[in-house]
Amino acid sequence: MARIAPITPPPELHVRAPQLDAEQGPAAKAAERRFAEHLAALQGKVMPNDVHVQLDAEAGRFIATLTDANTEETLRRYPSESQLAYSRAVMAYMRALTGGKT
Repeated sequence: MARIAPITPPPELHVRAPQLDAEQGPAAKAAERRFAEHLAALQGKVMPNDVHVQLDAEAGRFIATLTDANTEETLRRYPSESQLAYSRAVMAYMRALTGGKT
């Protein structure tokens, strides 16, 4: 019977910007600047910290809304209003066909 060795977790990955070197060419320096800009942008990125899920009975679908709790700004909503309008129209059609039994 074969023995299976336990899985050891990989060492932690640390993301760091490469150090500037006087010997580097212009492409390497531009790549390092772009990497530093990317890390700075990630730190300032707005992340949703408030999720609301509700049922739209007319459309027969759940709606997930991601908002920023500090500003009360809606960051993302799924499904969109046009998708909900389509779902509502389909459900109204299905209710008309079945006599309101859906």
